[in-house]
Amino acid sequence: MVLKDFRTRMRGHRSFILITAHLLVLILAVSGAYLFFVSQLTQTNNLEDRRLFGKAIFGLVVWIELVMVSFVAPALTSGAISNERERQTFDLLRVTLLPAGQLVLGKYLPGLLFIFLLLFTSIPLQAPAYLIGSATWQEIGLATLLLIVTAAAFSALGMLLSSLIRRTLIATALSYAITIFLVFGVPIIAMILLILFGTIYTGGFPENALITESVLIFIGWLLLAVTPLGTMIGTEYILIDQHNFFLAHIPLSNNTELVLVSPWILYLVFYLVFSVVAVWLSIQLVKRVDS
Repeated sequence: MVLKDFRTRMRGHRSFILITAHLLVLILAVSGAYLFFVSQLTQTNNLEDRRLFGKAIFGLVVWIELVMVSFVAPALTSGAISNERERQTFDLLRVTLLPAGQLVLGKYLPGLLFIFLLLFTSIPLQAPAYLIGSATWQEIGLATLLLIVTAAAFSALGMLLSSLIRRTLIATALSYAITIFLVFGVPIIAMILLILFGTIYTGGFPENALITESVLIFIGWLLLAVTPLGTMIGTEYILIDQHNFFLAHIPLSNNTELVLVSPWILYLVFYLVFSVVAVWLSIQLVKRVDS
């Protein structure tokens, strides 16, 4: 069923149009950044500027891919089951010998594989940042891994809502609402809370409030680790500032440090668990007897 759905998807012209449009957007963005950098060479031509240019290309490509994943992944799965119900073919699928688990995975995996295809075709556009030397292969690999897990989680979210809600339009709209909140809403809320607590504790935390300070930092760290944008920015900052892939040392007001796990590790664990649970719940919903 996975091969059938994937072949059907790839035989249509929409898939090739989407892949071409995605690559064209990335090529235009990288070309525009390169032309802007070249135009500044007469004024600034040093190694530091080249490093910043490479980081800009790296961040730009990852940002565009994240936006692509956020909007394409839910769309590919949010109508997988609800469309069958609307076309009145869901009952026909249920009376076949196909188990509910294979049915859900057969709808889930083709869309996820297509997202992987989009991500892997855009990896060569990271070459300028790698050749300049500002982005290492570890950073490119880590960014790709985070995007893959994000695609799996958002596709699983769409599959869960499609299994839960009968109307495709409602399932798709709700998928987009949750995705946009995770990608854009949580960082905005975290920024507002940061400004708020920064205003309240302008003079720093009192000496007897070390536990309060640690708890607030830990809560903020968890908020950072559940949003793709915050995780990528936080992880990159730790890599540049502390040169550490796995741990982050957060200074406290009493001149001590709070050691926390890097955001990308928490992000991978959270969204992998979410993906598995969402797919499992989708299978249980498909198994249930309609009232």
